[in-house]
Amino acid sequence: MSHNPISIENGRLLIHGLQRRDLDSLSAMRRDRLVYRCEPVYLTELQGSPETALESLRTMDLYKDRQCIMGVYEKTDPEALVGLAELYDFKPSGKVISIGYRFRSEKWGKGIGTCCVQALLDFIEHKTEVELVTAHVLPENQASARCLLKNGFEYLLTKKDDWGYDRESVADVYTYDCLRPNGQGRRVSRTTKAPAC
Repeated sequence: MSHNPISIENGRLLIHGLQRRDLDSLSAMRRDRLVYRCEPVYLTELQGSPETALESLRTMDLYKDRQCIMGVYEKTDPEALVGLAELYDFKPSGKVISIGYRFRSEKWGKGIGTCCVQALLDFIEHKTEVELVTAHVLPENQASARCLLKNGFEYLLTKKDDWGYDRESVADVYTYDCLRPNGQGRRVSRTTKAPAC
């Protein structure tokens, strides 16, 4: 059992702490260069051996560590890891959090990213006091940008960002405002763009 108490579910996906049975799938993701070509090189799941990385991911606590990385599973095959969902840079006093996600390359183009973002936003809006969600995306990762835009994120700016590459990198920053003037989340604008998951 994972030490991560967060469990998120929507019509299509289950997102929760990783299990020991996920080791082979996590190892395969780590070897897939396509998965990490648009991701920072310092991600927790890439550090050390697959076993060490899995244990680090399993023990992350959002409230203690200000981040957690969870497994993403489709309900049609709830034991097969299809990707990772990340909540990070959690600042409870500032009511800000960032999200990230990555999936096995054979799962790309199937709507999993859009459904994952939708599930993360539902969790953030209903289970936290967060008011602003950010996501950082390399400009060449247009598929990820589309997932964010479908879910109501707005492009904010492009900035220099240290992703651990040998070269200077820039990232597009997207934001999602959880509040409207009436104090309710932006469910209407988000769900009208994104398909139901």
